[in-house]
Amino acid sequence: MYKSLISLGLLVGVTGVGCAGIEESEAVDSSVSTDATSQVTQGLITHVTGTSAVTFVATSGNETKPYDQSATSVVAYMRDSTTGAFTAYPGTGSADGTISVPNVPSGRIYLKLGSRYLVSTSRAFDLGSTEWGRDGTFASLPTPVTVSATGLSPWQPEDFLDMYSLNPGAFGYIDGSAMGLPLAGATSLSGLSFDYANMLNPVLLDSSRGDVFSLAQMRLQTSANGVPYRAMHKVLDTSMTQVEGQPVTVSGHFTQPVATGTFAVDWRRSAFEAMRAQVNPGAVSTYNEIWMSARPAALSSALASISGPPLLVKLHPDTQRTDIVTGSMTYNNPLPATWQKVALAAAGFTKSYALGTATPYTMRVDIRVDQEASAFTAAPVQPLVGPVQAPQVNTRGAFQDLTGVGTDASLRWSKPLVGTATNYVVNIYRLGVSNGFTTATRVAVVHTDLQSVYLPPDVLRAGQTYFAEIQSWYQPGSDLVTSPYKRTLPRGRASVLTGMFSP
Repeated sequence: MYKSLISLGLLVGVTGVGCAGIEESEAVDSSVSTDATSQVTQGLITHVTGTSAVTFVATSGNETKPYDQSATSVVAYMRDSTTGAFTAYPGTGSADGTISVPNVPSGRIYLKLGSRYLVSTSRAFDLGSTEWGRDGTFASLPTPVTVSATGLSPWQPEDFLDMYSLNPGAFGYIDGSAMGLPLAGATSLSGLSFDYANMLNPVLLDSSRGDVFSLAQMRLQTSANGVPYRAMHKVLDTSMTQVEGQPVTVSGHFTQPVATGTFAVDWRRSAFEAMRAQVNPGAVSTYNEIWMSARPAALSSALASISGPPLLVKLHPDTQRTDIVTGSMTYNNPLPATWQKVALAAAGFTKSYALGTATPYTMRVDIRVDQEASAFTAAPVQPLVGPVQAPQVNTRGAFQDLTGVGTDASLRWSKPLVGTATNYVVNIYRLGVSNGFTTATRVAVVHTDLQSVYLPPDVLRAGQTYFAEIQSWYQPGSDLVTSPYKRTLPRGRASVLTGMFSP
C-alpha cells in the first residue's frame, strides 16, 4: 500500500453555471496562444482515457503495480465560453488503474479526479507515479521503537539523528518528542525511544524482505569558509521487524562509512528573499535551507527527489537572507556509489488567515529549486522560476480580501518575472473554525498550462471563505497537466498566496 496522490473529496454535480467571460485561452498575458479547437470542432465526440502505473523503486528490486482508481470520482467538465455553463460528462475508474470518460466533445476539459482537476485539450493522461521503496504498509497506530547503541562520536547539542531504511523507503527525524536523547558528550544511546508512526514516511519494516533499520548521526561541522552545516557522520545499521502498534527494541554500534565526499555552494539567498513581497505583500520570511542527498536515478521522476533522510548534507546556517559561499563541506557516505546525488534549496514564507476572532491559521509555502548536486556546485544557487504576477479573482486584485466573487469565480495571473513557467498548479483552501482556531482544508487542486482557470461546480460554496495558492512550476520535459505525478530534474517552484475571498 502507498499513500494516494489523488485526493478524494468533492462529489460530482451534473452541471454548473458560471458567468460568461474570457475563455481560458484568453489569458492575461497576450502572448499566450489561443485554443482554436474549443470552438471550431465541438461536434467531434472523443474518449478520455488514463492509466495509473505506480513504480516502486527498492534496493530489493523495482516493481510496477496499477493504482486502484475504482473509488476515484472521475468527471470531465467542459465550459461554454458564451454562457459560462459547465457540463459534466461522468466517467469511471477501475481497479486496474485505468480511467475512462466516453462521449466527450472535443475541446478543453477539466478532468476531475477526486478533488484534482487537469485542464487540458488532451484525451490521454498518465496518472502513474514513481515511489521510493517497496510497496508496504504504513504505521498509523503508535508503534514505539527503543534503541540502545554504542559508537557515537561525542554528542554535540546541535547534532541530530536521521532514521531511514533504504529498501522500503522509510524515513524520518528523531525530534524533541523522543525520550532518552543523548546528552552533550555522550558516546552511546541508552534507551532512546520514539514513536515510529510519527516518522515522515513510516513504512513498517520487515527484515525478511531485506529491510534494514538505519540511524544516522548528523554532526555539526564548519565549512572551509566558516559556514556551519550538518553532515552524515556515523550510521547504525541493524535488523528490525515491526508489527503495527507493538513496541520493538533494537541495539547495535555506530560506525563511520568509508566513502566520503565534498559539496560546496554559492547560495544566492538574497535572490529568494527579493521575491518575498511577490508571494504576498504581507508574507513573512521564515527559513532558508539546502539539502543534499542521493537517490536511485529512477527517483528523479518521483514527486520529490529530496523528501527527507538519508541526508548527506543539511545547510541551515541562520535566519538571514544574505548570500553565502560555503567553500568545501565534507561528509561520510553510506549510500550506494551508483546513486544520483541531488540537492534542494528552499526559502520559506508564511501568511496568516483568520476568521473572526479565531486564532489565525498560518499557511506555509516556499520558493524551491531541485537539481543534480553537480549543478549546485557549478553555478550560483538561485530561483529557477519566480512567483506569478498580478493575481486576480475574476477581475479584482487577489491580494486583498474579497466578497461577492460568486461560486463560479475565475483566477488569473501574469507570467513570473524570473524564469519561464512550464505549468501552474492552483490549490484552493476553505477556511473554518474549530475550538477557537482558524482551520484550512484543501478542497481543490487545478493543473493548467494557461494563465487562468475557472473553478468548476461545487468547489466554492455560498457562505464559505477561501484562499488560493498559485504555484508556478519550471519543469522542462514533463507536463504536470497530462502527467501530474511525474517529475524531472531540474525543476523549480514558487508560490503566491491570495487574500481571503468568498462567494
